[in-house]
Amino acid sequence: MKILYVEDNKINALVMKKILNDHDLTVSYTGPDGIHQASQYLFDFVLLDINLGNDEMDGCDVLHFLRSTNRYKTKPIFAVTAFALPHDEARFLDEGFDDYFSKPLKYQKLEDKIAQYKIV
Repeated sequence: MKILYVEDNKINALVMKKILNDHDLTVSYTGPDGIHQASQYLFDFVLLDINLGNDEMDGCDVLHFLRSTNRYKTKPIFAVTAFALPHDEARFLDEGFDDYFSKPLKYQKLEDKIAQYKIV
């Protein structure tokens, strides 16, 4: 599967590359670059960090932009975030994410969720 991961932390991005090595993973380190990548290539999945550091956009901004386009209106987009308080999952699902994964990430749970969407 072709996956876009928008994550400002290079170590987290490197770990995700190693974990999802069976997939075609593209990493963007800023919201605007993630949007650019998503407009250049059609991804099967998008994983968005919420806090993108000093970027002018956060993961929710990227989500809203992608959802406003025809090509990502129905694509699975997951929040991958350090926001892990009890109310955070509901908050991000209400924002429009298809699923929510708190850091530290349980990689098998993510792989299982991705496998549910695989095209047969």
